[in-house]
Amino acid sequence: MARIRLYRHPDCDRCARFARWHRRLDWLHRFEDSTGVSPVGPLRRGQVVVQDLRTGRTLAGARAFALLCRQIPAYWPLLPALRLPAVRRAVAREFDGCKGGHCDAA
Repeated sequence: MARIRLYRHPDCDRCARFARWHRRLDWLHRFEDSTGVSPVGPLRRGQVVVQDLRTGRTLAGARAFALLCRQIPAYWPLLPALRLPAVRRAVAREFDGCKGGHCDAA
């Protein structure tokens, strides 16, 4: 049963690719993704938020990524790195949307 839902923009190929990877690595079936309107409203291309389905809380940025990492065991080794301010800032930038509204294919 899914514990978290990742909301992503429906026209963002980069976000769709990342969502497929999360799904592949989620052997406990705790993750689902949605292109519907998130609890925080419509998202920009590249912007991602994660909702904790148990509590209803919706998180963005590094907190969203940390929640995702806690639910997918393959990502557990990444959790200590999120304590570093530079890593947290980089993750927050990645989850906040693509520059200029355009996502590169890379």
